Amino acid sequence: MASTLRFSVTFLTLLFSLWVVEVHTSRKLISIKEEEDQTISHLLKDGEFDDPSLYMFFRINDLKYDLKSGSKLPIFFNKDDPQKLPPLITRQEADLIPFTTSKLDFLLSHFSISKDSPQGKAMKETLERCNYKPMEGQLKFCGTSLESMLDLVKETIGSNADLKVMTTKVTVPTQNTVSYALHNYTFVEAPKELFGVKMLGCHRMPYPYAVYYCHGHKSGSRVFEVNLVSDNGRQRVVGPAVCHMDTSMWNTDHVAFKVLKIEPGTAPVCHFFPLDNIVWLTK
Repeated sequence: MASTLRFSVTFLTLLFSLWVVEVHTSRKLISIKEEEDQTISHLLKDGEFDDPSLYMFFRINDLKYDLKSGSKLPIFFNKDDPQKLPPLITRQEADLIPFTTSKLDFLLSHFSISKDSPQGKAMKETLERCNYKPMEGQLKFCGTSLESMLDLVKETIGSNADLKVMTTKVTVPTQNTVSYALHNYTFVEAPKELFGVKMLGCHRMPYPYAVYYCHGHKSGSRVFEVNLVSDNGRQRVVGPAVCHMDTSMWNTDHVAFKVLKIEPGTAPVCHFFPLDNIVWLTK
C-alpha cells in the first residue's frame, strides 16, 4: 500500500509539472560559430536545417566529452505553449472515439478537419504510426489518455510499483526567464548511465486531443541521466538521454540518419527528450 501511494504521488506530481502554464516561449535560432578547436565534425552548421527540433540527436561518443575541454553540443529543448496544446481527455471519453486509420474520414468529420489540411495530414500520420506493427524486438503502443498510457506502461515493462518517471527539466536563476531556443550546451558532470533498466519513451503526437506514442526495445538501448548548462551559464537542463544501439532495422529515411550523416546499423543513434515527453523506467 505504501509503495502504491508513493507512486501515485509521484505520478500526480508529474502531471502537474507537465501541464503547468508557462508564459514565455521562444523559437529563435542562434548562430553556431565554429571554434578553432572544434573537432566534432557532425555538428550541424547554422542554416543547414530549418527545423530546430532536429538538434536533439547526437552520437554516443558525445557523452564522453572531456569536461575540461568545454566541448559544446547545440541542443533545442522546446516547450509548446500549453494554452495551444490539444486537451487531455479521460479514458472514458477516449474509448468512445475510434482510433484507427480505417475510420479516418469519420474522425476528420467528427473534429471538423479538412483531409488536405496540415492538421488532417498530421492526424493520418499519427494514426498510421500508432497502427504500425512493431519491429522485431520493439515495444510500442499509443496512449489516448493518461490512464490508458499508465496501464499500457505497466503491461509492457512491469506491473510493479517500482516505475520511475523521468522528464527533461529546465531551470534558471529566479531573475532570468527560461529561453526555449537553440543553445550550445556543455556537460556539468559526466552523464550517469542507468544500468539494468527497462525503458519506454513517450512522445506527444499531433492530434486533436493528447496522444502519446510510447516505444522502447527489449534490448540494445542505453539510458543516461544528463546534466547540462547553456553556454551563457544561465540555464541548466537535467533529464534523460537514450542511445539506440542497433538501428539496422530502422527506416532508411529516418531523420536521425540525415542529421548525424550515418547509415542504418553503422552507429548508435542517441537523442535527448523534448520537455513534454515522458520516459518510464523500471528494473
